[in-house]
Amino acid sequence: MALAIERIRIVDRDQWMAERQQDVTASVVGALFNCHPYTSALRLFMEKRGVALAETNDNSAMRRGRWLEPAVALAVADERPGWKIVPAREYLRAAKLRFGGTPDFYIEGDTRGLGVLQAKTVGPVTFELEWSDGPPQWIVLQTLAEAMLTDAAFGVVGVLKVAAYDMELALHEVPRQGELEAQILEAVASFWADVDAGRPPEADLRKDAELAKVLAPREVKGKTIDLSGSNALPSLLEEREGLMRDISEAEACKGEIETRMRLLLGDAEQATGVPGWAVSWRTQHRKEHVVPAKDIRTLRIQRRRGERAGEL
Repeated sequence: MALAIERIRIVDRDQWMAERQQDVTASVVGALFNCHPYTSALRLFMEKRGVALAETNDNSAMRRGRWLEPAVALAVADERPGWKIVPAREYLRAAKLRFGGTPDFYIEGDTRGLGVLQAKTVGPVTFELEWSDGPPQWIVLQTLAEAMLTDAAFGVVGVLKVAAYDMELALHEVPRQGELEAQILEAVASFWADVDAGRPPEADLRKDAELAKVLAPREVKGKTIDLSGSNALPSLLEEREGLMRDISEAEACKGEIETRMRLLLGDAEQATGVPGWAVSWRTQHRKEHVVPAKDIRTLRIQRRRGERAGEL
């Protein structure tokens, strides 16, 4: 499917981020398929509805990705000398669909035509866990979305496995996939229909824990809700109680191990001779600080005395 594309030159990061805000971008389209590791469909929904959310903090993995993106391009150029790797300094937008993206690089010089290169960097452990069968699905979706927006003949994911004293490149071709691309466009259209109608998607109970607090930051005084129609809730609360016991037991066992280590260390600053482990017990100074007052909703779950699951 040929898309009507607007090409917007990227002037600076602030302008680029502002352009992206009005669209579902290739980098987050995986959230619409519940396979994105860092965001969710509900978070995306709330952002597009104008709800102010805490921004994702910059971290070492994100910085590594920015710093080493040019290194991925250099590595790919070494591996494929027939390719010309060109930075993509433009934002591509399918305005009617409110769908956009910016490839990391274009690939020129291939007989098939223009290609797009998605550059990634990961550590060795992550590579073994998540890349053994090829790129994770959210990255495949990202690459296909960028290929659609650029009308590229093919996509490539270049992942640089970064270890302490070594870097290794793996190249994964992502051919155009008409059926999956149609699903991407359908998912984007469905998402925007829900945004416009105010229909939030189902929450991801792990990723959206903080969003639940944002959705209802204050209670209505005196309001109650009857949950007697939820047949699953009693068993879920029983499961939670069991998990709390397991956590308590695990914390106690962890404490015993740490106490043993303190007794072994005595007044020593650190220990040696433990293969594979660094063990120390040093004094650290913590500056005095005042925690500002704030009001928070507190969830409390307690078993009523004498009642078991199923008793009403």
